[in-house]
Amino acid sequence: MPSHLDFVAIRKDLEEFTVRISALRDAPAMDTALLELANAEEELRVCTEELERMSLLSAENAQREALVHRAFHDLPFPVFVLDGAGMIRALNRHGAGLLGIADSLAVGKPFAVFVELPWRTTFRCELADVLRESRPGSLACRLRSRATHRPPPLELRLTRLGSPPQRDPLVLVTLDPFAERTAAEGAGEAAPLHRLDLMGRMTRLLLNGAAEGGPAMLENAGTLLAAECADFVVIDLVRGGALRRAVVAGTSGGPAGKEESLVVRVLEAIDPEQSEVARTIVRTGESMLHVPLGEKGALGRGQEAAAVADLLSPGFAAAVALRDETSSLGVLLLVRRPDRAAFTLTDLALYEELGLHLGLALKR
Repeated sequence: MPSHLDFVAIRKDLEEFTVRISALRDAPAMDTALLELANAEEELRVCTEELERMSLLSAENAQREALVHRAFHDLPFPVFVLDGAGMIRALNRHGAGLLGIADSLAVGKPFAVFVELPWRTTFRCELADVLRESRPGSLACRLRSRATHRPPPLELRLTRLGSPPQRDPLVLVTLDPFAERTAAEGAGEAAPLHRLDLMGRMTRLLLNGAAEGGPAMLENAGTLLAAECADFVVIDLVRGGALRRAVVAGTSGGPAGKEESLVVRVLEAIDPEQSEVARTIVRTGESMLHVPLGEKGALGRGQEAAAVADLLSPGFAAAVALRDETSSLGVLLLVRRPDRAAFTLTDLALYEELGLHLGLALKR
């Protein structure tokens, strides 16, 4: 019932109607009509009171719905509401952010299209079981996103809203906060193991590289570091007293596509002798945790260097010297996109050790 009715005006008209009926009571011929009008007056009065009551209930319900709507959208974790066919009927702000899409564009689309292919069939089966048996369900999977970041592996919780006889069943999909916390804790525990594994793989690579020669060994080392530590890896070597670009590696099959290939080609064409960062590290032998990619001359001079700096400047970069016990033999530069974590002091210590290993292998 709409709450914008003017009940004060309705009551005023009703009172005036009552006054007019009273004025007619002096006419005996009107007794029957007056009786009917009196009954009508009573009915109108009852209807008016009922309308007022329903209006108050409607206002309370609207306030309650607005509160629930606001709470749903402000929940601190992603939430999705699906219909019986698996279509998204509603999602909150964090859900839209997770998918990297506006909520108006997500509504009406099958939720399964946002589940990565290896888990899509399992999700549909789990959804069907939840709808059929009205029991909570769970699914460990990974979601697709249009955002710059790739969502981590998640555990989805599926809960049917309403009882089975409901004609239009709804399913609430949430992320298990405990699963997210466990994943984060697991990642923290896995970091030292990952660093140890990387050091072991690099050692094996350098030992096997003795037979392959310097260029192949450096290329393999750059590819390994690009796959495990960064999005782009650049290795420069001192040759004849000047820096020469030896290796540029990027993550194969990365989300940047053509942009990544362009960055690799431009980095290959830049003269490292014109890079302030590279020349400083070779001269001093010191490492640099936060390379100022956006500064002029950091990567080199010329339009190519400026263009690639613009593409990479929102991200993070670290650089260390390739050296033996006495001198600097070159520079190792690692670059990450802005959707990844910045380099830490622990990362820098690992790269310094790897730079020493590479330098010793080159010297040998």
